[in-house]
Amino acid sequence: MSKDENVKTIRFPVITDEKLQKLAAKSGLTKLAFFIHMVDYFYKSKKDPRDLNDELLKNAINKKTDNIISFIKTQEQDILIPLKKSAERMITVQGNIVDHFNKHIIRFNDEQKAAFQSQSNQIGKIVEYLQTVDRLQYDKTALKDRFSFVLESYIRAREQMSMMTKQNEKDNLIQQVREQLKSL
Repeated sequence: MSKDENVKTIRFPVITDEKLQKLAAKSGLTKLAFFIHMVDYFYKSKKDPRDLNDELLKNAINKKTDNIISFIKTQEQDILIPLKKSAERMITVQGNIVDHFNKHIIRFNDEQKAAFQSQSNQIGKIVEYLQTVDRLQYDKTALKDRFSFVLESYIRAREQMSMMTKQNEKDNLIQQVREQLKSL
């Protein structure tokens, strides 16, 4: 036969019994089960049930909060501040690079652009000069051909003349050749 373990009794006021009954019902436990859990809670947490402000809990929370704040400050000192300084140095260096680029590279590009434009103009003038030389060469060749034609015509006409040809015809031939040469 098993012995009943519930041999102890506690006497307390009716108002406390009503409070205990409400708390037990709210938790879904019997008064006895609720009382056993309540005793276990205070036993394990080592809390003073008379301390309604729960100073141990406040102290534990404050201690945890202080630990978190200390951790954050340590991280700030060890990681965030050096990271911020490195970022500021990097921004400064990038600013210097941009300034250098603006001062030297862009100026160099403008100089190159001006030099290219000058070379382009000079090449354009050379092209014009070569076209002129080519045109003059063509004109010279055409002039030679026409002069050769006039000369050949004169030579043929002169060979056809004989001693008996009148001086007037000879003068006309010379006059025609001179006019053809002038028209060249």
